[in-house]
Amino acid sequence: MTNLEALLNQYENGSLSRRDLLAALALLVAAPAASSAAQTAKPIGAVKSMNHVTAFVPNVQKSVDFYQGLFGMPILTRQGEGINLSAGSSFWGIYPAPAGATTGSVNHVCFGMENFDADTVLKQLTDRGIKGNIRMRGDTKELYFTDPDGIRVQLQDVKYIGGTGVLGDKPPK
Repeated sequence: MTNLEALLNQYENGSLSRRDLLAALALLVAAPAASSAAQTAKPIGAVKSMNHVTAFVPNVQKSVDFYQGLFGMPILTRQGEGINLSAGSSFWGIYPAPAGATTGSVNHVCFGMENFDADTVLKQLTDRGIKGNIRMRGDTKELYFTDPDGIRVQLQDVKYIGGTGVLGDKPPK
């Protein structure tokens, strides 16, 4: 049975009002167009890596000790009061939570893109109705936006090394 037949059956047996039927029919008509538009929209670029995830925690050193003790994750970089632990080709950022926080939370996720250009990508996001912003960390542009579920996302070059804003193949010494 198709979606249309199911709607008509529900309307005919009285379990669906005329108003609800019309609303459902409008959605059925619009859904293929929306789905088709989403499928034909050209991607802004391919994500090549999960660059890092940053968490805010009440006690940075306690969390660092935990992850180093459990997984042997070495310190990749330090950034102010935060510490980035190496996780292979990506890293786990551990930073102080806002005052009064008693539990940790994920602040953002960062995806790596090859040949990343923050200004170009920001324009592409803006053209799609997505608000983003660029902030400078040293000479490196960091691009942030929020997804439809409220998750903060950062985009960066695949060579980005956290905490220093350095782009390169190896962590700084």
